[in-house]
Amino acid sequence: METTPKKEIDDRIRKLQGKLKEKEIDVALITQNVDLFYFTGSCQKGHLVVPAEGEACYLVSKSLERAKRETPLSRVEYQQSFRQLPAMVHEIAGAAKKLGMELDVLPTALYFRYREAFAGSELVDISPQIRELRMFKSPYEIEIMKKGAEISHKMLRSVPQFLKAGKREIEFAADLEHLVRTLGHQGAVRMRQYNQEAFYGHLMSGANITFSTFFDGPTGGPGLSPAFPQGPGWKEIQKGDIVLVDYVIVYNGYCIDCTRVFCLGTPSRTLLKAHEDALLIHEEVIKAAKPGTPCSQLADLAFKMAKEMGYEENFMGYGSEKARFVGHGVGLELDELPVLTAKQHYPLAEGMVFALEPKILFKDTAIAGVENTVFFNGSNLEKITLYPEEIISI
Repeated sequence: METTPKKEIDDRIRKLQGKLKEKEIDVALITQNVDLFYFTGSCQKGHLVVPAEGEACYLVSKSLERAKRETPLSRVEYQQSFRQLPAMVHEIAGAAKKLGMELDVLPTALYFRYREAFAGSELVDISPQIRELRMFKSPYEIEIMKKGAEISHKMLRSVPQFLKAGKREIEFAADLEHLVRTLGHQGAVRMRQYNQEAFYGHLMSGANITFSTFFDGPTGGPGLSPAFPQGPGWKEIQKGDIVLVDYVIVYNGYCIDCTRVFCLGTPSRTLLKAHEDALLIHEEVIKAAKPGTPCSQLADLAFKMAKEMGYEENFMGYGSEKARFVGHGVGLELDELPVLTAKQHYPLAEGMVFALEPKILFKDTAIAGVENTVFFNGSNLEKITLYPEEIISI
């Protein structure tokens, strides 16, 4: 089992401590699984205590032995009960006037419990600082994501083997999901935003491609029932159908998001032209990405080009269900920073990784476009997902 190198963990904690000092926060108390994994290399149940100065300590209630095997941190201690926590934090970090927590994901009931336990401290939100740290991927993280992209490539290469007329979407999805699991996909796709969920991704055909749902993206799909209303459904794939394969591969915790379009037959000229236009938008955004370029500028370029091409109505969805972004950060979670939207102005910098997905929808029939995971290498954007981008006829 691969574990996170000590240097990687030490660098992350050092950067977090720098953020704490900037905000005059005495100590961070980290509880969310993904953030625990990022800063410790483990997500066993407990709390990571990070003082602004001094050594971090991972307090684990379950499983202590596994946490000790997984994390390179030298200080890992057993936390028997919640009642012990204030005294343990005080012993590690001293008296804290300001205590930082991930208030974007902490349930309100637990917030009240922590507020009572740390009555002498002001609880402040450090989730923006954590998310901004995680926005920049190290070379180690990029290499993991490249391995995930290899799994994505193998999956997409297998599509002609499994995609047959008369097969239900869910059966086709199961074929691909079985393959990627055997190649190392962890299964779970994590999202940070409240009430956003994902399971592998969206695999739909024909009219199901534009079947709308709550998911914050350009596509949705019917799902198998209203209990999980997204992704593949019970529909039989028909000859002539356009088939969308928009799957997230998660390898060693890190998400790779990639979309390709297939056709069980010959796509129409209209669709081929739209696909060509979507690829042009994709490439122009990549060309425009320079050090310091605001993310909003890239989003504006994509939407401007789509409008000039005549796709204002159906670029990234329809009407009120249109996605307002053309790309989103990916990493340990599917919905990371940066987001390529008109409202987000993060300047491009080395280590940023996001999924770029210009898509043109045709109501009840089809979709054109691609999605690639790309990273900014300090000079320009590089694609991590490298499978051919044309519509593939089967």
